Amino acid sequence: MRPRASFVLALPAVAVLLSACGPVQYIDQVTRRASAEVAAAKAAGAEKYAPYEYTSAQVYLHKAREEEGYADHQAAIKYGKKAEDMARKAKKLALEQAGMESQTPGEAPIDPSATPPPPEDGH
Repeated sequence: MRPRASFVLALPAVAVLLSACGPVQYIDQVTRRASAEVAAAKAAGAEKYAPYEYTSAQVYLHKAREEEGYADHQAAIKYGKKAEDMARKAKKLALEQAGMESQTPGEAPIDPSATPPPPEDGH
């Protein structure tokens, strides 16, 4: 009878710990991961080079925070994952586009190890 009594007493503690999983996952996903990815996308110039993906990431992040406000942890986590994915796409596209824009059209990339051509004679 004694082991059963300790099990019954431990049950509320287990319930409290399990109920905290949603908020803990939300903090990890939305507050840490998704927010960091959106900030990294912005730093990469995603507002200019990948506006659709960057705006989507911002909207999903906002929606995740809104859902958490209603204590809908699972929906908040779902939107946080979408925000993170879109921010990664935005950052990738922005870095690709910025790299392409830095090269002048029609010119090959400059090779620093190449020797310059000999000067032409003016004769």
